[in-house]
Amino acid sequence: MTLVETIEQYKLMVAVRTDTPERAYEAASACIKGGIRLVEVTFSVPGAEDVIRKLSKESNGLIGAGTVLTIQDLRKALKAGASYIVSPHSDEEIIKNTKREGAVSIPGASTPTEIYKAYLAGGDIIKLFPFVEIGGLNFLRAIRGPMPFVKFMLSGGVNIDNFAEYLSVNASCILIGSSILKKELVMAEDWNSVTELAKRFVRKIEDYEKDSAQKARLFV
Repeated sequence: MTLVETIEQYKLMVAVRTDTPERAYEAASACIKGGIRLVEVTFSVPGAEDVIRKLSKESNGLIGAGTVLTIQDLRKALKAGASYIVSPHSDEEIIKNTKREGAVSIPGASTPTEIYKAYLAGGDIIKLFPFVEIGGLNFLRAIRGPMPFVKFMLSGGVNIDNFAEYLSVNASCILIGSSILKKELVMAEDWNSVTELAKRFVRKIEDYEKDSAQKARLFV
């Protein structure tokens, strides 16, 4: 199984964005403890590369780097062991260097032109960002008509109540941040509550997949 296929299998990715590297590490660990296997440490975290390095060595999660805006950040992320590189924008140089080093490229885009350019540059999965502001699920449905070959990650607007609807559109990945890493929980360093929230989202995926499998059997 390729890493892209693994990302599609686990489906749910958490973006860790905290004010200290210590909180980033604990937040990521709490999510992994809750069953989430895809954790993106954003480069807005001080010392993000050190957090990525530590998590890559010590956890059983698949650790990536987020908010990678420059080639310098990319080099730090790859050297630290990031398996995938996520950006809010599309930069052809970042995409090509990511692929050259064997990591998965997930650039951001918000228009049909940006999406197609990111895909042509080698983006493995295109991050639709900011997802709600560009039209949300309706935008995804519309853009898939002319671009059914593009894999998408949905970034923004998801919560525990609408998660099943996000799952129903069969995107390659769904990126979650504050719906699990709630600011008040992170500031209080209430990692047990973060783990419980992570478990709720993982159970939603399991329930959705069971329900889909049952429906598929009815039509065989």
